[in-house]
Amino acid sequence: MRGRREFIRGSSVVLGAVTAGSVTRLNAAAASDPRKSAIFGWEVSNINNNGANIFFQIIYGLTLPSLDIDVAFVITSTSAEGPAQVLCTAGISRGAPPTFSSGPQGFPGFPKSPEFGDAKVSNPNNLNVGFDPYLGLDGLYECILKTWIPPDGTASATSRNIHLQPQVVLNPGDFLFFHMDHSGVPGDAEMQMVLGYTLLLTS
Repeated sequence: MRGRREFIRGSSVVLGAVTAGSVTRLNAAAASDPRKSAIFGWEVSNINNNGANIFFQIIYGLTLPSLDIDVAFVITSTSAEGPAQVLCTAGISRGAPPTFSSGPQGFPGFPKSPEFGDAKVSNPNNLNVGFDPYLGLDGLYECILKTWIPPDGTASATSRNIHLQPQVVLNPGDFLFFHMDHSGVPGDAEMQMVLGYTLLLTS
């Protein structure tokens, strides 16, 4: 994970901020019932020590009361033995498309949250400790899948479901983005999600 941490350390605050009064008026059809849901999924085949991102723009102002995410990893052959891991991330980019690192993993960049100090580590035994240098602003979700692949591949697939209640406000022009990157034994990674949201009604 060192590459992602180095990218975060060098990231600048380029994602913008929420602008007051940027919520657009909804038409009558959209405003008839503000409670809605949407589903979305994506998969990376043969992710083999690489990463990918997907993102989309927010068109109407909304809040995000719930977010359910399923992630799964499965090997594509039994020719290798060893560990495999997939890092899955979701976040908000305010007012502009998200930025990603130029390396093969394509890590997303988060600006530093102003509400927290830098991360510190106590390591009296001189262990090999990797950590993010600061808390990233507008991160929604981060999950790591880890598994050991035996020679015959038995019981090596791994998956997880996480239910979130972000309660965040998203304005028109913001973006939601999702990331997966991998290291270890090759395979396929997949993410499925259900977004529960409420449209912001304006007078």
